[in-house]
Amino acid sequence: MRYVLLILTGLLLSPVTTLANDEPQKPAQPELKIIVDTSEVPELKEWGEKSAELIRQWHPKIAEMLPQEGFTPPQEVRVVYKKDMDGVAHTIRNQIVISGNWVKQHPEDTGMVIHELVHVIQAYPRGGPFWLVEGIADYIRFYKYEPQTRLRGINPERQSYRDGYRTSAQFVAWLEKTHPGIVQKINEAIRKHEYQNVLIRETTGKNVEQLWDEFVKSEDSKGRR
Repeated sequence: MRYVLLILTGLLLSPVTTLANDEPQKPAQPELKIIVDTSEVPELKEWGEKSAELIRQWHPKIAEMLPQEGFTPPQEVRVVYKKDMDGVAHTIRNQIVISGNWVKQHPEDTGMVIHELVHVIQAYPRGGPFWLVEGIADYIRFYKYEPQTRLRGINPERQSYRDGYRTSAQFVAWLEKTHPGIVQKINEAIRKHEYQNVLIRETTGKNVEQLWDEFVKSEDSKGRR
C-alpha cells in the first residue's frame, strides 16, 4: 500500500512524503493519504507524526477485521489537533479531532487514536446502535491493539451492555469468543443500515439479554488485571 503523509504545522505545509515497500508487486491498492494538522499546537508535531505512523500501520489491519464485499474504507484520514477542546477526541466521517491538552496530559494514550481510526473505517451511517458502534471500537482497541491494558470487571447492578465503550467491548469480545464471526456480521449489518438485535438471536439462538446474563456469570466478565 502506498502511503502519503502530510504534516501541517503553523501555517506551513511540509513536503509530501511517499513511501513504498519492497514487497513483490501486488494488484494496485488505493492510496492511503494521512493528513495531520498540528497548526494550533505545533509543540505536538512529533506526537502527530507518530500518530500518523500508527494510522499507517493499523488502517489495513482494522480494515481486515471489519471487511465487507464491495466496501473500501476511506483512503484519506485527516487528524486535527485542537488547542482548546472539551473531551478527548471525536470522529466525523474521515476526520479525527483530538484535544491537544489531553495529549499533553496523557502522551501515552495512543489507543485513543486507534479507537477513532476504527470509527473512520466503520464508516457507519447515522443511527447505528451506540453500544455496538462504540463497543466494537473499544473491542479492537483493547483486545487487538493493547491487550495488556487492565480492564475492570463488570458490575451488572451498575453496568449494562448498552453503556458502550469498555463495558460493551468486553461483552463484544465474549460474543466473538463464543460465536466466532459475529462481529463481522454485526459490522456488515450496521454498514448497510440493516442492523437489528434479531441478528444476534438468529446467530446465537439467544437474545441479547440472555447473552448478557451469561456473560456476567462468566470468567470473562471478571476483568483483566
